[in-house]
Amino acid sequence: MKCRMCSVFQLKLQSVPEYVRLHQQVWPELLQAYREAGITQVSCFLNGCDVVVYSEYEMEVYQQAKESLSHNPVELRWQALMQTLREPDAQTLQFEEIFYMPTLERNP
Repeated sequence: MKCRMCSVFQLKLQSVPEYVRLHQQVWPELLQAYREAGITQVSCFLNGCDVVVYSEYEMEVYQQAKESLSHNPVELRWQALMQTLREPDAQTLQFEEIFYMPTLERNP
């Protein structure tokens, strides 16, 4: 089953250019680790210092792999780097999905 997740957090004003630069060249080994953990899509949206992260994942794969992902050295390095760019006193907000419009399947 595919699941979706959305979160919001704030960057330090001076960190915005670095955050954008890093996300224009995300490490291939990080993307591979995410794929292996069942994460199929990630999108980051920026408005000033506010970042919205949307992701989709395969629930069965992710449930089994999320523990190992949380100990993956590449993921730990990336998250430590991202933490230095975030506003230290700002909270990360997680959102509950209440509506989803699926893609229409077209008949050939």
